[in-house]
Amino acid sequence: MAEDQQERTEEATQQRREDFRRRGQVAQTRELASVLALLGSALLFWALGRFGLQQMSEAITYTFGPELVSSARTGEYAPIAAFLMKKAAFVVLPIMGMMAVFALVSSIVQVGFLYNEEALEPNLEKINPLSGFQRIFSMRSLAEGIKSLLKLILVSAVVWFLVKDELARLPYLSQLSVQEIMSYAGELAFRLLAGLGVFMAIIALADYLYQRWDLEQQMKMTKQEVKEEHKSREGDPLIKARIRRIQRDMANKRMMKDVPKADVVVTNPTHIACAIIYDPMTMPAPKLVAKGAGVIAERIKELARENGVPVMENKPLARAIFKTMKIGQIIPRELFAAVAQVLSYVYRLRKKVMR
Repeated sequence: MAEDQQERTEEATQQRREDFRRRGQVAQTRELASVLALLGSALLFWALGRFGLQQMSEAITYTFGPELVSSARTGEYAPIAAFLMKKAAFVVLPIMGMMAVFALVSSIVQVGFLYNEEALEPNLEKINPLSGFQRIFSMRSLAEGIKSLLKLILVSAVVWFLVKDELARLPYLSQLSVQEIMSYAGELAFRLLAGLGVFMAIIALADYLYQRWDLEQQMKMTKQEVKEEHKSREGDPLIKARIRRIQRDMANKRMMKDVPKADVVVTNPTHIACAIIYDPMTMPAPKLVAKGAGVIAERIKELARENGVPVMENKPLARAIFKTMKIGQIIPRELFAAVAQVLSYVYRLRKKVMR
């Protein structure tokens, strides 16, 4: 039985899922950022290809033109370097900015806005060499390494499939102008980025499904963990039962104190007892002050006899009062006639006794 409780067979509760999310343990794939970056770069090449080609053409023309001869004679290469840096910034900065935006978007799409407080807290385990070696040589690290190797092989195969037909054209590029070479390179880059983006999208989907399955396995709980969480959230059932028992005992004690004041006790006759009191000066109608079944009913009848309270058998009335009324409640209209009949009989008995 103990071994069965240690097996993680129970689905994660909502509280456990929230705890994992608060620690930053959520299902996400890093490949989505790569997919968005590749497809975004392909889109950028398609939209800004002519602009980028113009910038690179101007950089090459300026660098290897008369300015290079002038700089070589004077030894001043700073203007050429500044011009190249400006042209490179025009080409590279849009791509880098787009990749940064896509990396942020990929995280928000998968996990939303997540603030991980525990990640900001100092943790000596992260710099512990022994823990580091255990993480490096763990089964999870081995699986991640194998997955990365397979991904590299597949990506290389896709790249080879996309460019193998272009290898035969490389010797003829020397016959083309700079603009034609740059145009060809841009078209080839677009095809590579788009093809790799589509392939990486498939890998990203498969990786996300695996990460989600793996996280579900990590979040699974033992039966004992579910019980402990339920106790912490709802309270210990044993303690709650004890509190209810104490409250019930206190209510019974208060109820028993009112039995000697009752005018009559209506019984089933053996299973149910209901004590009724009526004071015409202070009450609009008779009131139920005590009721019980089994042992409590016997105790009510015993207290009634000890204090001279009449005990009368009336099965229908006793059952109706027991099932429909609460202690301290005024007798309802539909039972008033039957209760009044019982009370009038009790009052007649008292008058005879007093005579």
